[in-house]
Amino acid sequence: MTREYYHHENISHEAFVNFRTLCAERPINHNLIIDEINSILQATESHLNLTIKYYAKKCLRFVRHLQLETEWRNFLARPSNKITLLEGACLISQWCQPTDIDCLRDTFYFINNLARMALVNIRDKLPDHPAVRKESLHVSNEVLEKSLWSPSDCKILLKSLNSVFYRTRSYQSSKNDFSCAEYTFIDKVIFRGIGIPIVLGILYQTVAARLGIACFPINVAGHIFLKWLEHPQLEGEQAYTYIDILEDGAFRTWAHVDSYVVEAGEDPNTKAEPVPARKLFIQMCWNLVEVGRQIHGVGEGYLCLCDALELLSILSPDDMENKLLLARVYMHLAINMTEVISLLQEIASHDPLSTGIVGYMHQSALTTMETQKIKMHQLKEKVKVQTRDDENRVKFAVGMIMKHKMYNYRCVIYGWDSECVASRDWIKQMGVYKLPSKDRQPFYHVLAEDGTNRYAAQENLEIDNEIEEITHIEIGRYFESYHENYYRPNKQKEFEYPQDGEARMKILSSIKDS
Repeated sequence: MTREYYHHENISHEAFVNFRTLCAERPINHNLIIDEINSILQATESHLNLTIKYYAKKCLRFVRHLQLETEWRNFLARPSNKITLLEGACLISQWCQPTDIDCLRDTFYFINNLARMALVNIRDKLPDHPAVRKESLHVSNEVLEKSLWSPSDCKILLKSLNSVFYRTRSYQSSKNDFSCAEYTFIDKVIFRGIGIPIVLGILYQTVAARLGIACFPINVAGHIFLKWLEHPQLEGEQAYTYIDILEDGAFRTWAHVDSYVVEAGEDPNTKAEPVPARKLFIQMCWNLVEVGRQIHGVGEGYLCLCDALELLSILSPDDMENKLLLARVYMHLAINMTEVISLLQEIASHDPLSTGIVGYMHQSALTTMETQKIKMHQLKEKVKVQTRDDENRVKFAVGMIMKHKMYNYRCVIYGWDSECVASRDWIKQMGVYKLPSKDRQPFYHVLAEDGTNRYAAQENLEIDNEIEEITHIEIGRYFESYHENYYRPNKQKEFEYPQDGEARMKILSSIKDS
């Protein structure tokens, strides 16, 4: 893969066809391949074999998605009383973090721990409480549809849970902050203490179920509550108490909840029906789509977008808006063109009115496929090699770790041009003409620690003395290993910059001697 896909900005699913074939032969092959790839990732220290690990992670992501797609379809095919919110939230976390270890076991452990903490809070004061006397948690693979205790006993438990959840553990909502995908991952929310309202609601509801209390998420004008039956003798919505997830678990009446409906100008006859599990999972995915749109690291942003949109295709297979957006993202990344054409054909068959835009995108996809074939042939024929000039105008070398003087970010050089080759518009927009040497100086392609790829002028860079690795998703694409004050390029990068290895060592040696 290193030789075949080094020049690819992104890798299409077609590159993993052998893995798909192996996994289709026998289901057990998923686990065998995953174990083998994990042995590669864990075989050496973290700073070595970076290129092999870079491609191994891509293979692992693909195979895990194949495996998780089957798990999702089996999960969604269950009866509604067996589709638990916790398991679905964990599946979302695993789908978007496919190279991490399965989070379900650890998540169960911490949720049970939260429930036990709530019981401990009341054990001394109320030793005769039925939940305390039972001395065990309610753990089931089914949704708890009816509370195990009387309303008064449930309320005691809920007050104790509020104390653990909001004061001891200090859980809080990220509200409308879409800057971090981990706010949607339940395993990360448990540890970090901050998450989107839906995930906090799922976490609270699951712990309550462990304590024997049935409560169900509702969405009123965009506000998440948990609906709990406290007054069964009353009728309609008056029978319920509404737990306000965003306000430290405060107990609300229907009058308070209804005020959100009135304020939002929605139908005043709205009923607080529990939100179906699948609908909550879909909303979590759309939150991740928004994160992908706003995330700073371009590569990580598109990865988040693809993960969320691909999962939406499983959760909501009839949603053509999602599939059109997925096709657009694939086309922007110039990947999965065969899948793009298939998506567009499906959209056109469902919505005849979309034939205009779909037809245009279909033709663009065909053109992209032909262009990719031509480019790959050209790359195989001739790869550009950068040689250093005798005047030593290029002061730095590939693999050197630098710091930007103006913006103060750390980065590693993965390429350079003897003069700026960016467009006139970019040069003007970035204020290059205001620099002393303007655009007539070497410019460097760098991987920045914030996950972005940047193009920096030589006079704006200085050698960084901090001994710390650069965190960037593409490090392994260009570099084989990390050596404290520099990265060693892999064979493909060394071929492009054949003189930079010697130059880099001379530069770093001269600094050490001085």
